Amino acid sequence: MQHLRQRFKSPAADKLVRLHKNIYLNRNDPKYHEKVITYLDPHSPEAHYKLGQYFENNGNIGKALKHYKEAMNTYPSPYYFPASGSIRRLTKEKAPAIPGPQAASGTVAPRTKRKSAAYGLKMLLLVLLFINVLLLALLYGPTAVSKVVSAFMPWSVGKEVTYESVETAYVLHFPYGEPQKAVEEALHKKALQLANDHPKQAIVLYGIASGVRNADNQAVPLSDEQLKTKAFVVAEYNPAVDTSVKIRFLHSEFQKLRTTAGAQLIRTALEAYAAEHGSAPSSIEQLFQPYPNNYASYMPIETITGSAHVRTVFDGSGGWVYDARAQDPARKFYPNVAWEGTSGAATASASLPFEPVTVTIDKSAHLLRLNAGPVMFAELPVGLGADGRTPDGALTVLERVREPQGSRPGAYGTAALGMGEIAVHGTADAASIGANRSLGCIRLANEAMSALYPLVPRGARVVIGSGGTGESAPVLVQPELLLPSKGGLGREAEETAKHRVFQWLG
Repeated sequence: MQHLRQRFKSPAADKLVRLHKNIYLNRNDPKYHEKVITYLDPHSPEAHYKLGQYFENNGNIGKALKHYKEAMNTYPSPYYFPASGSIRRLTKEKAPAIPGPQAASGTVAPRTKRKSAAYGLKMLLLVLLFINVLLLALLYGPTAVSKVVSAFMPWSVGKEVTYESVETAYVLHFPYGEPQKAVEEALHKKALQLANDHPKQAIVLYGIASGVRNADNQAVPLSDEQLKTKAFVVAEYNPAVDTSVKIRFLHSEFQKLRTTAGAQLIRTALEAYAAEHGSAPSSIEQLFQPYPNNYASYMPIETITGSAHVRTVFDGSGGWVYDARAQDPARKFYPNVAWEGTSGAATASASLPFEPVTVTIDKSAHLLRLNAGPVMFAELPVGLGADGRTPDGALTVLERVREPQGSRPGAYGTAALGMGEIAVHGTADAASIGANRSLGCIRLANEAMSALYPLVPRGARVVIGSGGTGESAPVLVQPELLLPSKGGLGREAEETAKHRVFQWLG
């Protein structure tokens, strides 16, 4: 019987979530998300976000804000940024004034009188305490405090005093993928430290993502104005007038950029599949097969809504749309969301033009840059061929493999992107990075190669030459936000090539 139950499962089984033994929740239950919080996971970001939407739609803004805030308590989460946006939107709306309760007889109850008297006494004590603190600050406080307090002095004609400060700009480097909270803490700490060392200066810190292993705690003065265009975050602090460090994350459309990059990744893989098979795959899952049919490693998250679900028609509900019959790559695969077009009107994201994922090798700088549409995923140091053996030109990623086997163990590191005779691959030889020691292949440190590999689909262009390209593209600081949770569509396929020995130049 157990075998029969596994073979012929109930049609409703896909809608059920198991709680305990034979107790299940039905996803179609109108109170499903409330029950998830009560019986399954009181901190579920999805359940709190959905309940926030429910209460918002029903006009209960207080409860909506409560659940949106609960959804933000889990980070990272696909619902963190949507909940944050909902809170900002709701708090900007002016709430109508609510008249206070009045006694029917026009008199105030004795308890209300006692409360009012206690409240008045408390406010009087607070005012007296504030005046005492102010007087102590005037008598014994530092010069900076007396300057601020001067705004409260009773000038007969009126006076407004401004204390100008010299603005000094610094640069702080962060590794690609550094969590936002860690960036905020590092900027806050460094701004306070610099202000303590230079109390008469207004501190401006530009955060730049680069290939460093750890956050660089040594802020250096800004010597090149061009570095400002590469900053993804700015911290400002003037100790003479500011009560807090002001941190601004630039490129407000990062979520749209991430979604664009995810679309270009899958489009590139689809074009490679169609070129080899004569037509697009009937199912998107055909891109995520074991080696050698691993055109991509995963289905990326559509980061505007946090969904990786794929539909066959556009309905704007989030995730992706895949139409195997479409001829235009832009209409074959695109985000299932509407966003503002060039005219300012909402438009389907199918209008997003196709730009293949491109890997650029700058031989003169020993750098690899990965671009997906308008986004630069990463900029990583590489090792090249000795005596100019790494050829110039445009190549294509023909195969993707993890832990490739060579003539000797570890010859190609943790992963490789094959392009015929040469490959971009990992290495444990750290001294070869930034040097010309290989037989023609492009080497990355194993750690960097493992991070790069899932972001490069089959069919990606590889352009090798001297001189930088793509430097004007904004850097996507957290490409890992495109990665789905385990068990999602595009789950990790078997991408190793068992019993095969590769013969790249090395």
